[in-house]
Amino acid sequence: MSASTKLVREPRPSEHIQRKVISWKVRADMQLNKDEYTWKSSVLTCVQSCAVAEPKNDPEQVKTQKVFKLFRSILNKLTPEKLEKLVKQVTELDINTEERLRGVIELTFEKAISELSYSGVYARMCHGLMGLTVQTPDGLELNFNKLLLKRCQKAFENKDDNEILKKKQEELEAASGDREKKKLTEELEEIKYKAKRESVGTMKFIGELFKLKMLIDAVMFDCIGKLLKDNDEVSLECLCTLVSTIGKDLDLGKSKTRLDGYFSRMKQIVAEQTSNRIRFRLQDVLDLRFNKWVPRHKEQGPKTINQIYKEAKLEGRRFNQQPNRRDNRRLNQQPPSKPHQPFPPPSKPHQPSPPPSKPQKPSPSPATPTKPSLTEEQLEKKFSAIIEEYVNINDMKEALQCVQELKSTQLLFMFVRKGLEYTLDSNATTRKRMGLLLHRLIESGILPPEQYCKGLQGIMEETEDLARAIPKIGLYLSELLTPMLLQGGIPMGVLFTEISKPLIPLGTGVLLVHILNALCKTMSREQAGIMWKDAGLRWKDFLPEDEDVHKFVTEKNVEFTLGEESKESQEKKELSSAEQKKQLDTLIQDKADNHTISDWIENNLDEQQTSSNTFIRTLTTCICQSTIISGENCYIVDHDLIRQRAALLQKYLQDEKKQLQALSALQALMVQMDHPSQLLRMFFDCLYDFDVITVRTYYKWELNKDPTKPQGKDVALQSVTGFFAWLHEVN
Repeated sequence: MSASTKLVREPRPSEHIQRKVISWKVRADMQLNKDEYTWKSSVLTCVQSCAVAEPKNDPEQVKTQKVFKLFRSILNKLTPEKLEKLVKQVTELDINTEERLRGVIELTFEKAISELSYSGVYARMCHGLMGLTVQTPDGLELNFNKLLLKRCQKAFENKDDNEILKKKQEELEAASGDREKKKLTEELEEIKYKAKRESVGTMKFIGELFKLKMLIDAVMFDCIGKLLKDNDEVSLECLCTLVSTIGKDLDLGKSKTRLDGYFSRMKQIVAEQTSNRIRFRLQDVLDLRFNKWVPRHKEQGPKTINQIYKEAKLEGRRFNQQPNRRDNRRLNQQPPSKPHQPFPPPSKPHQPSPPPSKPQKPSPSPATPTKPSLTEEQLEKKFSAIIEEYVNINDMKEALQCVQELKSTQLLFMFVRKGLEYTLDSNATTRKRMGLLLHRLIESGILPPEQYCKGLQGIMEETEDLARAIPKIGLYLSELLTPMLLQGGIPMGVLFTEISKPLIPLGTGVLLVHILNALCKTMSREQAGIMWKDAGLRWKDFLPEDEDVHKFVTEKNVEFTLGEESKESQEKKELSSAEQKKQLDTLIQDKADNHTISDWIENNLDEQQTSSNTFIRTLTTCICQSTIISGENCYIVDHDLIRQRAALLQKYLQDEKKQLQALSALQALMVQMDHPSQLLRMFFDCLYDFDVITVRTYYKWELNKDPTKPQGKDVALQSVTGFFAWLHEVN
C-alpha cells in the first residue's frame, strides 16, 4: 500500500440507503383450504339439523339459537345438587316452538349418551321436564316426554344403521394403496368405537328412564329380547349395560318369571364360543343377579358437595387413627424391665429391718377432675359449629354425640334457639333436618322438653319482627316444628299451647294450619284429626274472639279437626253419577293427593254408595281419563300419574266384582274415544304392573260377558290380544 493511498470508510446502508415500507394487501376473497375430513361437533350438527333454513337475520331464528345456547350452558352446570334449581331455569326458557323443543331434547340426549356416569342425573332432569309442552301451528300439542321416548326408540332401532360407517366401509373396499387402506382402517375402527359407545350410552340412559317409571316393563323386555336375538358383540354389550341398570327393578313379582327365561339364554351364550370379553361381561351380569343385585364395587356416579365433604372427613379420621411409626419405634426402644430376682438382695448389717406396719385403711383414689363448665359465649360457639356441621353432612349420630358430650343440659335452650335461627331462612331440606335433630334429641333423653320449649319461646317472641324480613315465616316454622309431633316427641297439646303463649295478641291460627297441613303429609288427615281431638284442643282458644271458627276451618281446609260435631252437622246426601264425576274431576285437576280425595269420598258418600257399581265406574273413568296424554294422531298413558293413583284404586277395587266393573268402565271409555290404537293395552299393562287388577280378573273379563253388555267388547278384545298372549305365556 502506498503512502498516498487514503483509507476511506464505506458508508453504512442506513446512512445513504432509504428504507422501504412494503404494504401487504390481503385479498378479501382469500380462503383457507378445507379438508374433507374436518372435525365437526355432532351436538351442533344435530341442533342445526333441527333448525329450518331461514335467513340469518330472522328474529325468531336468533331467539332459537339463544335458547339453545342458554340450555347448553345449563347442561354444562348440571350436578345432583343443582338439579332442581336448573330444571326450574329450563322451564323458564322460552321453549314455545316445535323446533326449540326438539333441539332441547336432542342436546339432552347427546349429553346423556356421551356421559355415562351422569345418565341418571340427565334422566332425573328429563323426569322434571315431563310436563313441558308446545303448541304447533296446526293445533297439535307436542309433549317433551313423548318426543324424548321417540328419540330413544329411534336410537335403539337404528343402532346398526350407521350411514357414516357404511360409507367408510365402501371407501375401504374401493381403496387400492396400502397406505390409504391403513388410514381408512384406523378411521373405520374409530367410527366403530364411537358408534358402540353411543349404543351403550343409549342403553344406560333408557335404563335410567325406566327406573324413574317413564317406561314400562313390557318395553324393557322387548329391548332385552331384541338384543339377545341380534347376538352380536355390540348388542350383547348393550344387553349387559341395560340388565345391570334395570335388573333389580325387573326381578320382582310377575316379571321375575319372564326374566328367568332371558337369563337362561344368557347362560347358553356364555357356554357357546364367543369372545372372552363378552363372556366375562355376561358372567358378571349373571353373578350380579346371584348376589341379589349387590355389585362387588360401588358404582362411581356423580356426588354432591356434601357427600364429598363427608367422605373427606371420614378419610381424615381414618388417617388420624393410624399409629405413628415414630411412636411405635420409641415404644420398641424402651429399656427392658428388670429380670425377676429369685432371692431378695442382702440387707445392710447396720440397718435393722423395719417392724411390720399396722394395716391402714386404703386411701381413697383421687377424684377425676371434672371438666370445667364453659361460658355461655363458648357454648354458643360450640353449638354453632355442631349445627353447621350437621346441616352440611347430615350425620345425625355424630350430632347427637357432640351435644351429649357438652354436658350442658341446663343451657340446651340456647342450642334450640340457635338451631331455629340458623335454619329458619334456609331451604326446606335444611329446616326438615333441623326439626328431625331436635326430635331425636328429645326422644333420646338428651334434650329435656322444658329446655326445648324455652328455646322455642325465644323465637316465637320475635315472630312479629321476623315476619317483616321473612314473609313466609309461618310456613318455615311449621317445617321446623312438625317433626316434633312424631312418636317420642312433644304431645300436640303441649306444643300448640307453648306456641300460642307469645302469639296470643297476634293469633296462632295460620301457623297451626301450616303445621297440620305439613303433618298430613306424613299421616292421613283422619289420624291428624284424632291427635287434635285427643289433645283436647279447640280453635276458639287460638283465634281472635270475633273470628268465625267454622268459616276459618272451612276456608283453610282443616275440617278434620272439628270432630263429631262437624260430621253431625253435615248430612250426607246421595250424589248422582254426574255430580260424583264433576267433584272427582275437580279434585284430580287441582292435583289433590290420594288422602284428600279419599277424605272427600268418605265425607260425602256412605258405604253403600262407595260399594256401588256406579261409583266404581265413575272413579275408574275419572282417574284413567286424567292420565291420558294426547299426541300426534295418537294417545299414550302417563305411567307416573297412574302409579300415583294406584293406591286409591286399590282401596276401592278390593274384590273381583269391583275390578270387573273397572275393566268395563275402561271398555266404555274406549268406545267413547272411538278405540284409540294401543291405548287399552297400555292401561291393561299399567293396572297389571301396579297390582290394581289381578290375573284372575283379566281372565274372567276375557272369557265372560259383562252383565251390563256394553258395546265394543269384540274390538276391545282384539286390541289386547298381545297382552293376553303374554299373560298366558308368563302364567
